[in-house]
Amino acid sequence: MAAPGEKRSFAQDFFFELMRDSQRVRAVYLAERERWIRSLEISGREEILFEMEMLLRGLDRFFNLRNLFGDLQPSPERDWKEELKAARDALHRGVHLSRKLIEQRQEQALLFRNFVEGSLADDRARARLGAEMREQRTPEESLFLLRTGLVAHQGILDHLLRLDGAPQSLFLDVGRALQHELFVSRYFCPPAALEFRAEYDRIGSVLLLEGLRLLDDEKKRRAFALGLLASFRALRSLRYVPSPPAAHTRRVLVILALVRSELHALIGYLESDLPRLYPGAGAPVAAGKAAAQKIREVLASVPPLLAQPLTDRAQLDFQRDKLVEATKECVGILANALDPAMGHYALFEDDAARTDQSERLRKDLWIFREMCRYTAHALQQPDATPDAAEPLRRYATEFRDVGYQLLRHSDRELFDRFLDLLEGWSGRRGESTQIRLQRLRDDCQRFAEILDRAMELVSKRSELHKIPIDEASYREALAKVQKGR
Repeated sequence: MAAPGEKRSFAQDFFFELMRDSQRVRAVYLAERERWIRSLEISGREEILFEMEMLLRGLDRFFNLRNLFGDLQPSPERDWKEELKAARDALHRGVHLSRKLIEQRQEQALLFRNFVEGSLADDRARARLGAEMREQRTPEESLFLLRTGLVAHQGILDHLLRLDGAPQSLFLDVGRALQHELFVSRYFCPPAALEFRAEYDRIGSVLLLEGLRLLDDEKKRRAFALGLLASFRALRSLRYVPSPPAAHTRRVLVILALVRSELHALIGYLESDLPRLYPGAGAPVAAGKAAAQKIREVLASVPPLLAQPLTDRAQLDFQRDKLVEATKECVGILANALDPAMGHYALFEDDAARTDQSERLRKDLWIFREMCRYTAHALQQPDATPDAAEPLRRYATEFRDVGYQLLRHSDRELFDRFLDLLEGWSGRRGESTQIRLQRLRDDCQRFAEILDRAMELVSKRSELHKIPIDEASYREALAKVQKGR
């Protein structure tokens, strides 16, 4: 049993490992990609990456006829031009988003290399330059190479759509060519169902994060978390199918096909994989079967996406609303099994949920800042000992479990450095105790300033404009942390 000061958070021992386990085959490339996305000075980079990869996943699933027709067989005489137009629209948007993720200086360098490669008369030199690019040594090169391929596919589709008709064989061939383009990408290969990305996949509900944190059984926690992560990703994707009066784009067909595919995969997980993950007839297994049945019932009440001619946008709005209903029902059942007192309130990203999340993050940042100041002051005393840092280390473990999960991915790097420093501080060797105490004191002072700026930014969020800091409750929570609860 670890000593209290050495206790690690479930986020460290479980949540991050869950992400890594789902993508372990490509973990090295994805870790490098995480570092790259954090370094980008581009506003909204995480949402841009999510939408781009959502469309890439959608293009992969769109050419699977079961995601469009279910068990029905499309007519051999069917003209697939409208579906190809939907794929072209998704391609066009994906290309546009990929351009936003490469900074201007790097973009110009890559364009120049591409121009030189196409201009060389010597095929050996041209092949050498092309081979260097295809190695995809950096995320920028990988994204540029993917974008170049997608632009070519878009041009091919433009010409194919001038034909009088598009038979099913043409539709499927376009899909196979596109899938090959996507899956040779080293850094941007679309994630499979139940494969998650640390940059944007998260459980945004404070109540659910607290419920997961309080679970002692790691198998039970993992069983719940996989289902919740998949559900929240589906809900996020469905936000890109707008409600009236916003107009639909053609690519909403691609998004709806993707979500239907991922909900079927979630049913498979809840009914088959979850019982293996958590053997026995426990609460997670029963909740998984109930949630799967609810999704199955809702999907059965909705005709497959292209089973009927699409003549009215209301048909697509109905599909979206039913998929949202199924996903929220799934989350509600899992949440109730996690904590019977937990209802649907604040589980989803409505106004109340966003306010709760922002207020919880502001409170956690305030407490963290005060704990850093308190620790820095304690370490400044002549008789200071390493034990003076223990309350801060304990709180850092708690912060990882909830507050940290509410941070934007791009904001986490500074927190990661300080949290890792705290975690390994007691085990550092080769320095006198006095020097270690002095360095930790300086680090606490610097990080308190970072926390102060972070708290100021969170307080500027629209949902907190009219909600002042409740300093009395904050100080009460701080006192509990300092006493070690």
